[in-house]
Amino acid sequence: MLALLVILFMLLLLVVLPLIHAGELAPGLGESLILTALFSATASALALLPGLAVAMWGRAPGRGLAAQILYVPAVVPPTAVGVLLLGSVTAPGKICGWLGVDCRYVSEALYGLFVNKPAGIVLAMFVMALPVVYAVFDGALREVRAEAYFRSLGFGGLRLLWLVLLSLRRAAASAFIFSFLRGFGELGVLLIFAAYPPTLPIYIYNSWLIYGVGPAVTASLLTMAIGVVSAYVIRLWLSR
Repeated sequence: MLALLVILFMLLLLVVLPLIHAGELAPGLGESLILTALFSATASALALLPGLAVAMWGRAPGRGLAAQILYVPAVVPPTAVGVLLLGSVTAPGKICGWLGVDCRYVSEALYGLFVNKPAGIVLAMFVMALPVVYAVFDGALREVRAEAYFRSLGFGGLRLLWLVLLSLRRAAASAFIFSFLRGFGELGVLLIFAAYPPTLPIYIYNSWLIYGVGPAVTASLLTMAIGVVSAYVIRLWLSR
């Protein structure tokens, strides 16, 4: 009974009542959806090997605490991550100033490359994807002894990493999918660090600012429908 009440409450709060405000969509939804998918897929793919490497490295005695640094983006507000990334790309010029060297062009070049640019979106999504990838692989390595097996055959370095990744195909697929879906929810970090070109969360935010609640609600409901259907299909696939 309680479970049914919770489900009905969530439907009322996130679907039924918001539908009252639904209005015409603001232009640009399709483009934002495609861009978000491309950026998130790229960032998720790039995060697989680094996330696995840290998960393997962190299993050695005394390294577990250090490996937890990958959880930092997951436990601090996304806006804080955006501010920290912005500070990172502008830091070289300040460091040079301390050394008495004029190299502001370095910070200007990094700012121009990442801030409000596609590369910045991928970087931000990559940083936010790492905790997801690391968590999936960390759990998978506890259940599967692939690393020990390949080490016993004399493999090491990047070749060992690649072989373990291939042997953990199911975990790799899960890590990619969950980090990919995570990218569709990144607002805080992108709002500060890379708000252009607009990803789906930025599109919804801008719709609310410019056109009001109606268009933003419609875009949010469509996004939610895509997410729910995708998550359900993924759950069925993973449960096979």
